[in-house]
Amino acid sequence: MKKYWIFSALFLLMLTVPALWMLLQPDKSFSENENRYLQQRPTLNADAVTSGKFQKQTEKWLSEQFPGRDLLMGAGTLMKKAVGYRDVGGAWIGKEGYYLEKHTPEDFDWKKYRRNLSYLADLAEASGLPVRALLIPCAASALPEKLPGGAETYDAAAALRAAREVMPDVTVPDLTALLRAHPETQLYYRTDHHWTAAGARLGYDCLMNGEGAYTGTPTVFCDDFYGTTFSKTLDPMARPDTVSLFPLPDTVTAVADGEEIPVYDLSAGDRKDKYTVFLGGNHGLVTLTGGCENGKTLLVLKDSFANCLAPLLTADYETVLLVDLRYYPGSVRSLLSMANPDELLFVYEMNNLASDDDFVKLLLP
Repeated sequence: MKKYWIFSALFLLMLTVPALWMLLQPDKSFSENENRYLQQRPTLNADAVTSGKFQKQTEKWLSEQFPGRDLLMGAGTLMKKAVGYRDVGGAWIGKEGYYLEKHTPEDFDWKKYRRNLSYLADLAEASGLPVRALLIPCAASALPEKLPGGAETYDAAAALRAAREVMPDVTVPDLTALLRAHPETQLYYRTDHHWTAAGARLGYDCLMNGEGAYTGTPTVFCDDFYGTTFSKTLDPMARPDTVSLFPLPDTVTAVADGEEIPVYDLSAGDRKDKYTVFLGGNHGLVTLTGGCENGKTLLVLKDSFANCLAPLLTADYETVLLVDLRYYPGSVRSLLSMANPDELLFVYEMNNLASDDDFVKLLLP
């Protein structure tokens, strides 16, 4: 009987201590490990209860604010790996230390992908400019040999064919084939969904058809980067990545949304998301100048994969304008009229292109 009461008391203690901790401690607003904002304590009112919103928010709050959550996630990953699971938290635990963002064939929205391509095609036609598109496969598609057994991702070759069909007047090189032709090189981070400096350099060479003016060799910025796919698993066994930077002339400058910023934000070394070293992260409109003096202007519609590629383009264009539709509030068509670029470029990871709802902004006059 005495042992029964001891176990009962320990069980109650295990339940009450975390609950009291959550009630008495202020909520944590942001998770650096997961690079996202966390659910805050929900507000109790009649409307929220009757709609079910309060219950859903409470469940999410309990999950995201639970004491020691990161440690528990990591322990859970180790247990899942021990019993053979390789699909953890939206990431595949791949071979050779890779954590690959999970994009299954069923997840790929072909209807939205083709629709967004049609928006790009319309803009290309309206611009009257030479237009290229660099469509980047996700790591799992570019590195199929790193996938765990039985895992499948979207068909990058089919996505390339669709792009060429929907955008017949846009030059769309086969980047996937080029990336797959270099299995000896680390082209993507093991713990993040972005490509490395080596991957971006191959993208640049593919885009410029091997005739780009940039000649620099990357140098190491840090060797302790744990990225977005690591954050999905928090696997204690993960090895950090190295982030490298392309050297640039001191004359290259960047202006983001009207304010001067460093091309390389070295303070990112003190943050978890060290990929933000490139332009300090994402902005609506970034203008890069000072790399060369040839009078040429390039306008780039892009996602975050272009952030580490863009510095290379300054060797070929006097002005490089980077537009991220997620953050740019203006009209791209008006910007085209004002900036009067010589060329137009699209740089997107394929799954981002198939899931983005901001391309409708390209219809704005």
